[in-house]
Amino acid sequence: MALIGSDDTAAVLEELRRWEDKDDPEHFHQYEVDAEGRLKRLFWADADSRISSVRCSDGVVVIDTVFRTNRYGAAFVPFLGMNHHRRPVLLGCGVLADQSPGSHFWLLRAFMMSTCQEKPKSVITDGGDAVVQAVQTVADVGRQLLACGVRGAMTQFRGQPQDGEQSGVALQDVREEGALGRRLRRFVRDKFFLGLARDQSTECLCLSSGLRSSFSEDMTLLALLRRADFRCNYMRAQQTELDEEADKSRVELTTEHEYLEEDATRSFTPANFAIVLEEIKALDDFKIVDTLSSSSGDKVYTLDLHGELFNVLQSDDRADRCDGVVFKCSCRKMERDGLPCRHILHVLRHERASTIPKCEMEALGRQVFDLALRDANEFEEIKGFLQDWLQERRGHCPAWALRLYE
Repeated sequence: MALIGSDDTAAVLEELRRWEDKDDPEHFHQYEVDAEGRLKRLFWADADSRISSVRCSDGVVVIDTVFRTNRYGAAFVPFLGMNHHRRPVLLGCGVLADQSPGSHFWLLRAFMMSTCQEKPKSVITDGGDAVVQAVQTVADVGRQLLACGVRGAMTQFRGQPQDGEQSGVALQDVREEGALGRRLRRFVRDKFFLGLARDQSTECLCLSSGLRSSFSEDMTLLALLRRADFRCNYMRAQQTELDEEADKSRVELTTEHEYLEEDATRSFTPANFAIVLEEIKALDDFKIVDTLSSSSGDKVYTLDLHGELFNVLQSDDRADRCDGVVFKCSCRKMERDGLPCRHILHVLRHERASTIPKCEMEALGRQVFDLALRDANEFEEIKGFLQDWLQERRGHCPAWALRLYE
């Protein structure tokens, strides 16, 4: 157990109270000290980090547990998410004097309290059994958990057993093309990790955030706190710059599918557009070999590439309204990365669609409003319901969360 000096502990707590009292009234922090006033556990997140956590609640949270970048050797635990530019965003930070299961349970509970109990869809961590148990119990992500021991000789991925497989598998190298590598790809193929699972570790996101190079082993806890705050603000400034660049950017169309490519430039940030563009370029590689239609209007397209078959479900009975259709593909890229695959894009081209489908909630909302616009009374009824729901939601939100509605 790391022994953090009482003087350093007092300085850190005073700094956190100052931030809360003067700079950030919605700043969140929790801590525990021992009988001598030495820090045992600490978590903090400012208002912007808390907002980012809620916005990432349907995304991926990366928990890095192996920093020892302070003079006490205590664990510095950053919680990281990924923004719409596929860049890291700091969601909160923790310091643990020990790596006991109780400390990790405490830290996960503090993080969840900072987010008003909003649970992430998926978690990636390089922690051991104590972290895994805390994530599964407190965050309740079930099978959407990838645990990577990146600094040892072994790497693990874990989830609930599937088709007779073990819940955890140790890998010498998860990038290898052997049986273990295939099992990892099978494990993550239908799970939402935003492509981070392919990088196989938390380290890639921490490196790109600048956290790895920002700390030193002789730092006081107060210096660590201020450096983490500096990196957090720097990442936000980068996001603001990327937002401004995205608003001004004009992309030259390069494929024959200008209608889909143009819609992609409007729908995605440059980082995501670059990924979708590769899918657009590859959509001509396939051909539709079979189409099945159901009585409800759903269609299943079977696509072939040199004998490899993919099935795309188009779920809507209005085939000429592809902007309101929900698509699912057997390759599971949409579920895994949140971006459309080349198979769905091939079907869109076949259907002569001019737009790329958005999320199911957006598609559902558009259909509801399309129907409501046909009747003024229905429109007013639905609008009133949504206004009442939003007002009630705001009434239960703390002040920092109200900024989500701005």
